Amino acid sequence: MNQTGIGKGELNPYLARIRARIDKNPTSPLWPALETSWAAIVSDANTIAEKRVGNRYERSAAREILGINADAPVREIVITALAMFVMWRERPDRFADDRAFRMQLARRVRALSTRHRGSRYVHATGQQQAIYREMTPKAGAILGHKLALAFGSPGIQLAELEERERRAAEEEKQTIINAIKELK
Repeated sequence: MNQTGIGKGELNPYLARIRARIDKNPTSPLWPALETSWAAIVSDANTIAEKRVGNRYERSAAREILGINADAPVREIVITALAMFVMWRERPDRFADDRAFRMQLARRVRALSTRHRGSRYVHATGQQQAIYREMTPKAGAILGHKLALAFGSPGIQLAELEERERRAAEEEKQTIINAIKELK
């Protein structure tokens, strides 16, 4: 799979658009519903993490979810997941395939937590160097799948709404341009 990682800088414009949408519709029941979806994922992760016997990748994904939940505000998790879906809708060529998208979705949401970051001492420079612990591909696939189920439909619908608004703004601009051209 030839998929490069999605960096925070690349996702920032989409994050800003989701935040603007939330600011436009602060009382929408969608936001609490999406936060409830995340709470259901966390509840399921609690159940899986407490099991002694089971799939180790599911337990690993459950631990990732619990770490994300402990470190990140729920609203930021929702915003990040929705922004990834808007990006996927607008730039599908940026992702090698659906599995690659779900892994990048999992990585971007996981990046909201600090638990996968560490540091090591570099003797040559005498300084600390940041290190990042990658989750296993199977745990990432499980996490990405759970996020896609919870936020996929709303994320794609928000992307379609953004596209309709963009087209309407373009049509309005074109109407003005045409009106100017007709002036004598």
